[in-house]
Amino acid sequence: MAKILIVDDEQAIVDSIVDVLNTFGFETISSTDGREGFKMATELDPDLIVLDWMMKDYNGLQFTEDFRNANYNTPIIFLTARGNATDYQVEALRIGADDYLAKPFEPGVLVARIKAALRRASYPSKGDASKNQGDENRHVYCGGELIIDFDAMQAYRYDESCDLTNREFQLLKYLESNAGRVCKRSELLNKVWEYDYLGDERTVDVTVRRTREKIEPDQSKFKYILTRRGSGYSFPKDLE
Repeated sequence: MAKILIVDDEQAIVDSIVDVLNTFGFETISSTDGREGFKMATELDPDLIVLDWMMKDYNGLQFTEDFRNANYNTPIIFLTARGNATDYQVEALRIGADDYLAKPFEPGVLVARIKAALRRASYPSKGDASKNQGDENRHVYCGGELIIDFDAMQAYRYDESCDLTNREFQLLKYLESNAGRVCKRSELLNKVWEYDYLGDERTVDVTVRRTREKIEPDQSKFKYILTRRGSGYSFPKDLE
């Protein structure tokens, strides 16, 4: 049973989400305070976090930045009632959120997003490179400075963990599994996000940019995630 942490400063929203998720068999923990929620996220090891953007004193933006900087990769789904949804969606993704849902939302949509994120996040929320080395039977990609351990769902650059979020790893995994072929943004939205995503295709560009920042040895000349202008992205077929 997956454990979901809900952090929102409106008690009525927390209660409604808890009721829905409990109906679908999820275990829930919750907080109406951002800092308390952050402490719960680091101490209670939830499988996924549903996080409100606008909270007093310590908002979802600060929460996520601190959480990712501490190398926690637990999936985060943002909730917000703010306007200009596309702009805020891009900002949420930029700082490390995995998904975005504008209020008001249908309960079934939230549950579908949670289930999709949990399917992708089938690995520990905080990685340890030393635990994932030395098994000759692992499914591993090694090319230049980059190592991708598909079984552990971890990537390493120069033997240092890249600390990818689940979305970033799944994007990298999909591109590598289709090496040599240009993947359109619409295809990546459908395959990596695992549902007919209604967001702007800039969602892909933002996630690609974040992933490149972590895996590419030279930010002036990308080696692993290549851009085909006007088409999409590709992973090189034969990389020495």
